[in-house]
Amino acid sequence: MALTVDGIFSSMPELFQPDKAVGVNASVAYKVTGEGGGDYTCVIAEGAFTLLKEFKADASSTVQITAEDWIALNEGKLDAMQAFMSGKLKGAGDLMLLQKFPKFFKKPEVQKGPQAPLKELTSARLKLVNLPIRVLVGAEAFGEGDELKGEESAVRGLLTGLQDPGPALLSGQIRFSGDMTKLRAAWKTWSQNPEIVFPATPGGKALATLSRRYTGGASGTLELKLDGAPYTLSFTPDHLSVRPGECDGVHTVSLTDGDFAALNVGKLNLVGALLSGQASFKGDFTQVAAYTGLFDAAVNPAQAILESMPDRFDKEKAGDLEAVVGYKLEDLEYTLVIHEGHCAVMPRLLSPADTTLTAKPDDFTAMSTGQLKAQEAFMSGKIKVEGDPLLMQKVAKSFRRVES
Repeated sequence: MALTVDGIFSSMPELFQPDKAVGVNASVAYKVTGEGGGDYTCVIAEGAFTLLKEFKADASSTVQITAEDWIALNEGKLDAMQAFMSGKLKGAGDLMLLQKFPKFFKKPEVQKGPQAPLKELTSARLKLVNLPIRVLVGAEAFGEGDELKGEESAVRGLLTGLQDPGPALLSGQIRFSGDMTKLRAAWKTWSQNPEIVFPATPGGKALATLSRRYTGGASGTLELKLDGAPYTLSFTPDHLSVRPGECDGVHTVSLTDGDFAALNVGKLNLVGALLSGQASFKGDFTQVAAYTGLFDAAVNPAQAILESMPDRFDKEKAGDLEAVVGYKLEDLEYTLVIHEGHCAVMPRLLSPADTTLTAKPDDFTAMSTGQLKAQEAFMSGKIKVEGDPLLMQKVAKSFRRVES
């Protein structure tokens, strides 16, 4: 069902999280213009949320935005920072409150994207185990060997490594005609290499790298909640398994997607996050803290250069420069925004951008540190610019050189 302005505001009382707004007594008034818009005021007082269908001019903060942009913002199609800096979202009053306000609400559940075709999934997972197994789901059959047959949802759960085959075998959802040691061997491999599609968000991207960055040495489970979505982290001394869903462990950490991304690149300290209320936990804090110290940093040199741009920004050299620049460095995607003498960097691509730079991370790092000349990089095709190349030159001159 398509989102509407009134539908978005009407869902807010149900999504409100009182534990995230302890001690907050404030209000935000919204003037949503255009077709389907309206006036609304959100009031938080004494741990309770009230929605008023009127614009209270004396609210702590006020927002003006079109109905089209408000819907796009809530669908994730428009970035809040981009909306603010481009003037699509006009905020007044307590701007810090506006930044924190979304954290007082759970994100509504969104419809999941389409699953990978069963043929594609089965082929890849059978290749992973390299065992003679024939998978049958309805009239479809894949592979050769002992027969694994059953309902598609149960078979998918087994193949992706997300559902232990034991309960499904007992209930008859799946059946296996061969040696059970073969199925157990396949399950061990699949469960240690689960097929998971993580959210295409900064936190989701960090989550996808956890197993690779795990340094080892721990045992146990930790439940991690990002924007309320649970993931189970299962630790063994030499392996980490990350899978969606709750676990029965006693240790839980909850925080927003953005704060988890910040934690992974060293921009947020876990203790500080807990003290400030940005994160919450259940269980033994010492054990939770120990788990978070078992990972290599998520920052590579190219990412560190992009993340350092606000610190290296030279306001005087930039002058009245206005620019939105995209950076595509393989799996790294960032956007730089320069607006009214201020600089911001976001770990995702915003659209539209004035110009976009595409390169391999190593080539971008070499150019940024002076080890690769810019002209040579462009002439050789190592650095590609889509859009206005002159604007890209002006942007480059607005930053202090990275130390090699």
